[in-house]
Amino acid sequence: MPHNKPINPTPKCGAAYGGVMPMKIDGLENINTIFSVFHDGEINRCVKTNSHLEFDVHIQYLAERINPAFKKFSVVLEGVEELHFTTWPDDANAKPDVLADVGSIFTEELEILSGEIKNGAIEVACNQPLPNLGYCGGFLNIKAKSAFVSDEAGKEYSIEELCSLSTSYWNEWSNKNKA
Repeated sequence: MPHNKPINPTPKCGAAYGGVMPMKIDGLENINTIFSVFHDGEINRCVKTNSHLEFDVHIQYLAERINPAFKKFSVVLEGVEELHFTTWPDDANAKPDVLADVGSIFTEELEILSGEIKNGAIEVACNQPLPNLGYCGGFLNIKAKSAFVSDEAGKEYSIEELCSLSTSYWNEWSNKNKA
């Protein structure tokens, strides 16, 4: 789904129609950082339209920092040129499957473990907890040009804001769990 918010051609201090300028996140490194910020989040409700991929990431521990009622963020990737999932088979002797269909990749929720850039694309390591699919996770490979991330109220976030949100959470967690 294209990102179609009207933008004031001469915004003042980032203001746009509706009071908010879209926060476009450009580049593989920054898009990869989104997956790092959403570590432990679960990807679901995934829809691909042309070169756009839209999905939710359920990550209550970050979402509730914005609003105690929030449980997720929405992500829109634009200019998706590559999308496939290489499974980690339950049977150690089996060959991994490579899933390329959105319906097959996102049959169930995928839990984000980590992301890194490999061969010009983002490789997201994911757990898949259901026992009946024949695999326990895999690598989600994505190549996209840009992204938008928003909360449940529709407010969009820059990569800097997302990093700050994550860093503050993990600093608090670390301080609470010191021995």
